[in-house]
Amino acid sequence: MTAPLPSARKPRRRLTRVERWALDGLGGSLVAIGAVGIVVPGLPTTVFWIGAVVCFLKTRPLVVRPLLRTPVVGPAIIGFLRWRPFGWGRKR
Repeated sequence: MTAPLPSARKPRRRLTRVERWALDGLGGSLVAIGAVGIVVPGLPTTVFWIGAVVCFLKTRPLVVRPLLRTPVVGPAIIGFLRWRPFGWGRKR
C-alpha cells in the first residue's frame, strides 16, 4: 500500500452565490471604468482591467480571454499575472 502524495495546495473553498455575484459585479464595473479610460485622458485603463481580470479569474475564467487579447493592454495584464508583484501565490 502506498501513501497518497501530499498536495502542494489546499483545495479551494467554493465561492458562495453572493461572493460570485459580488466579484462579477465588481469585475464588470472595473471593465466599464477601464473602457471609459480609453476615451478620457488621464484615466488609466490597464489598472482597472487588471482588477477586472483578477475578479473574473475567480468566477468566469473564459471572460478573461478577450481582455488578454487586447493589443495594447493585454501584454501588460499577462505580465502582471506572470510576475505576481504583490506576493500572491508565494509560500509564507
